Amino acid sequence: MVILDAGDARLSYFVAGDGPPVTLLHGFTQSGRSWRELIAHMPLGWTWIVPDLRGHGETQLRHGALCSMDACTGDLVLLWDAVGVERSHIVGYSMGGRLALHVATRRPDRVLSLLTIGAHAGLEEDAREGRRRGDEGLAERIEKDGLEAFANYWGSLPLFAGLERRGPAYVAEIRAERLRNHVAGLACSLRGMGAGAMHPLWDELAQVSVPCTFVAGQLDHGYVASARRLAATVPHGRVEIVLRAGHAVHQERPDALARVLASHLAASPLRANASTSHATSAGRRAVMRTAFTAGSRW
Repeated sequence: MVILDAGDARLSYFVAGDGPPVTLLHGFTQSGRSWRELIAHMPLGWTWIVPDLRGHGETQLRHGALCSMDACTGDLVLLWDAVGVERSHIVGYSMGGRLALHVATRRPDRVLSLLTIGAHAGLEEDAREGRRRGDEGLAERIEKDGLEAFANYWGSLPLFAGLERRGPAYVAEIRAERLRNHVAGLACSLRGMGAGAMHPLWDELAQVSVPCTFVAGQLDHGYVASARRLAATVPHGRVEIVLRAGHAVHQERPDALARVLASHLAASPLRANASTSHATSAGRRAVMRTAFTAGSRW
């Protein structure tokens, strides 16, 4: 991992591969590590830009730092500038998918295309207030009970039941990933980036002119409806429903998602300055071959 000074945060990220850039934005309680299987299933020919978002993984928050969609958007712009990327394809899961939509509406000049997984564009005001209270309650629960108890609770939610089909060893691996986070970071993320804190974007999506693919697992019924609504809202949107998958499609069926992503990227514009300032193309390819293999740090 590489560290980038973002002012009130030290942003941890990884860059690997060679080709047009694709930025991967993880979900709540995850980190950039959660994308390793998807990347392993993808063909060569892409540069993967993989940050740990604020409040997660190895990204560190200084005292008083904010977790917000605007702050994370600023982090991504800073990161793209640091690695010499003018525009990037963006892939986001759940919280990361909501962030991807936010970036597309706030900085459309930096976006080549958009693919979200299990995401929505914000809640209506009455539902939003209830969700804000719920997010605050979860933040207080993390602070009171600690990370291990919260990881046990979060992993038991029906939303993630599909992960159990991959067996107990994989479920234990996902739990260990959640435990790599920190109490203060997750609480900050819930308060500043939860669905209750998010400004609804539905009325702004008509201005998102890049190709968009909205993915949901077949068994994730609420997000199937959200994917269809999103696709109907943007000018160039399509829906992809992944069979035999729930919410965490990238972990439940990374092979199927890789096929969807490859098709999406093949149909999207590739123009971008994909050069980076800290590694040669050959070096990035070598790093990618080792960084995403089973048993590695990633």
